[in-house]
Amino acid sequence: MIFCITPVLCAITKSSGHYIRILNKAWRNAAFGDEYVFEVCYSPLRLIRVINARMEHSIQPSLLAGGRANDTRILKSINVLAALKVIRSTSGLSRADIARTTGLTPATVSSVVSILVSAGIVRETGYGESSGGRPPLLLEFNPDAFYIAGVDLGVSKVIAVVTNLEGEVVSRARLEIDAHAGPEAIISRLLDATRAAFADAGDAASKIAGIGLSVPGLIDAERGLSVFAPNIPGWASIHIAKRFRDEFELPCWVENDARAMAIGEAMFGAGRGYQNILCVNVGRGIGAGIIVNGEIYRGKQSGAGELGHMTVDPNGPMCPCGNHGCLEVMAAGPSIAAAAIRAVSSGASTSIRELTGGRIEEITAEVVSEAADQGDTLAQGLIRESGRYLGIGIANAVNLLSPEIVVIGGGVARAGDILFGEVRKTVQRRAFTTMVNLPPIVPSARGEDASSIGAAALVFEEMLTVGRITELMRATEMGAGMNGE
Repeated sequence: MIFCITPVLCAITKSSGHYIRILNKAWRNAAFGDEYVFEVCYSPLRLIRVINARMEHSIQPSLLAGGRANDTRILKSINVLAALKVIRSTSGLSRADIARTTGLTPATVSSVVSILVSAGIVRETGYGESSGGRPPLLLEFNPDAFYIAGVDLGVSKVIAVVTNLEGEVVSRARLEIDAHAGPEAIISRLLDATRAAFADAGDAASKIAGIGLSVPGLIDAERGLSVFAPNIPGWASIHIAKRFRDEFELPCWVENDARAMAIGEAMFGAGRGYQNILCVNVGRGIGAGIIVNGEIYRGKQSGAGELGHMTVDPNGPMCPCGNHGCLEVMAAGPSIAAAAIRAVSSGASTSIRELTGGRIEEITAEVVSEAADQGDTLAQGLIRESGRYLGIGIANAVNLLSPEIVVIGGGVARAGDILFGEVRKTVQRRAFTTMVNLPPIVPSARGEDASSIGAAALVFEEMLTVGRITELMRATEMGAGMNGE
């Protein structure tokens, strides 16, 4: 029965590459017991619905050779991951609970749980209440089985973290950078911050399984390449994953900063439990991470999510991209600072000048936010104006995507209730879908560290694919050994 999946899959997809993607998507979307396999074999339309998964790193082609033996290995990996997903989401389950939840047979659950317990990823916590027979052993996910690292490159800073598998930060390093110093100097700071975070991680450092890299702008995830960062002069075609892999001898992955934030919020933060999420990163620029049906959406050549270059005022100022009135030049940090400088220079009554000791050139969005918190009317107006434009952009995105939740992070998000109140009011007024369902609009649960923790989450996400379950378990012993980009 179980092996009938192979010819059906291959007949529908015509290629082993699609076969791989379907299997990875299937374990993520549903329990995958024998009954599910039987249903899949006779429901081609159900298979077609899961073809559109993004899975650059997946089962090695060699696993597809060898007939039934390798089909068994693949399906066993899927069953292991299905059980792990349930255990991670709900603590204190018995093997019988897992069998009922996943639809796997008790014998299959016993087998896969033994694998996870032996690897240290799952641990037994004691006995539960008996329902008439022998008391069941209860299980829980072990978030300290191994650790993951994330490094976030910003325009003015680098943040590196080491976390456990629940995103709890074990160590952190933050270094300032000069965006004009050149790529090599910036890479050196990235490496220094990572070394510092590793050094502060103590015993966890020997159990780090991989490094995720969060960078602004366009990336090529498959090649581990940072293609272009618009606010960092000279930063183009940087093989950043290889530099880290060579330096630390660990697998590395690279992702756009807004998408890294979205992955982190979905796995560890404010988006946990939601399947359709819009994450907006607002700092010196504005970008979005989009999660649809539980999958990060990258678009063609990883170009999705450039919310900051949505036009919100055709007659607005010119954006560095060459267009006029982009959301980024109307609502991001530099636009808030520029508006404040103009107001102070014209003699407006405000405490902003005093906060910088009269040095107008030192006015930043953070200074404006501080003045707003102190009750400065002009500063509050500038924050609200930013929130209004941000709300227009988010309303457009809500109309297009209809997310379950909107998460806003980045430096500007620290402006707090003044900003969020204006964003919510604008979205409610402008978004068509709010007539049915207004998504909650909330701040990132991770603050300044959202993208670095998200980069660490990227490591865990990449490991939780069918083809990497063996490496996932091996990581508990070695802290390394996977082949990643």
